[in-house]
Amino acid sequence: MLEKVAYIKGLMQGMKLKDEDPYKELFVNIVDVLEDMAAAIADAEDNIMELDEYIQEIDEDLEAVEEYLDEELDEDYEDEDDYYTIVCPTCGEEFSVDDEVAELGKINCPNCGEDLEFDLSDLEECSGDCSCCEEECEDAE
Repeated sequence: MLEKVAYIKGLMQGMKLKDEDPYKELFVNIVDVLEDMAAAIADAEDNIMELDEYIQEIDEDLEAVEEYLDEELDEDYEDEDDYYTIVCPTCGEEFSVDDEVAELGKINCPNCGEDLEFDLSDLEECSGDCSCCEEECEDAE
C-alpha cells in the first residue's frame, strides 16, 4: 500500500503544479493523509502477524497441557475404585462421584444445588452377566 501512495505522490509531482494553483494544496494534503493511513495499516498488519504467531504458540502450549491433564485424569480414574453415575431428578444433570463421596449418602447437585440423598446398600458388584441390573452391562461385552 505504501508503494501505491508513493506512486500517487509521484504522479502529483509529475503534474508540476505551481505553488499558486489552488489544487496543489489539496493534492498535497490528500497524499499526506494517504501516507499516514498506509503507515498505520502497515503497523496494524505487523501487529496482527505478531499476535497470530503468539496465539499459535499459546494454542500449542494449551494443547500440551490438555494432553497432560487427559493422561493424568486417565491415571486418576484407573487408580480409583469405583465411580457412580448420578442423575439429578430435578434438573436431569448427570454427574459422577467416587466411593468416598458416595459413602456419605448425600450430595448437592453441581448444576442446580438440589440436596440429593442415596443409599448404596442395595447395590451389588456387577458380575458381568447383567443379572445385577436391568441395564446393558459394559462388562458383559
